[in-house]
Amino acid sequence: MEDLIKEVYARFGLAYYLGEVLHRGLCNVYALLSFENPKDITRPRLEEKFTYAFSLTLGQVIKELERLLPSELNAQLQIALEKRNFLAHRFWYERIHLMGSEHGLRQMLDELHEMSQFFDALDQKVNKFLEPRRIEMGATDEVINHLMMEIALGITEEPLISHRRLKKQERLVKVWDVKITDGLVAQIFEMDDGTLWQFCDVGLGWSIFENPSPNWKENQATKEYLPVNINPRPLVSQPWEYEFLLKKGMIFWVRPGQREKSYTWGLRKAA
Repeated sequence: MEDLIKEVYARFGLAYYLGEVLHRGLCNVYALLSFENPKDITRPRLEEKFTYAFSLTLGQVIKELERLLPSELNAQLQIALEKRNFLAHRFWYERIHLMGSEHGLRQMLDELHEMSQFFDALDQKVNKFLEPRRIEMGATDEVINHLMMEIALGITEEPLISHRRLKKQERLVKVWDVKITDGLVAQIFEMDDGTLWQFCDVGLGWSIFENPSPNWKENQATKEYLPVNINPRPLVSQPWEYEFLLKKGMIFWVRPGQREKSYTWGLRKAA
């Protein structure tokens, strides 16, 4: 009996762990599938999506994925949600009476084993569904194996600075012109609380900066139209096509650039 009791606890831990593996895998699916086109991805925006996804409960991330996954997978994910919630919130309350007998303990072991197999098999199905998009985005097996080797050797990139969530309305006080790699100049947007943001596929998103640098130059074209309250995530007709309304009826527009993963912008008077 004692060995069976220990095995029940161990199998409960395994089932719960595999449920969490499925949850984390779905967060990865959301971060990758919620881009319409791999060309729209920037690293800060991808990390923003990952951070958002990992803040969601299993039920919330499943809800976010409804429009991105086939109906068969959605149906199985609803079953997984029920099983995981039962495991997390009601399993011990509703099954504790079975621990008084060998027969009851074996029932618990069978049920936990079935849950583990279900979570694991569904996680594999999700990964198989994601594989073509993962490869399309450049995350091939070779790239992943190379990164794993670098991690094992202690070679890792500096993590991005975690930002707060954007509000529906932000007070934009300054636009900076910042030289980045390849001689390109990026526009960095400073809000009244000092946070720094940059262009992404749907408006403003995370930037890699925490504070302005002494060598940054203020963008002169926008200076006379600030400060102003803006919607940082305006209506977007398609990725990288949107506008911000500044002071004096001036429109700050953004469009895709001619080069891949580039953009162009300008100012015009509102009609």
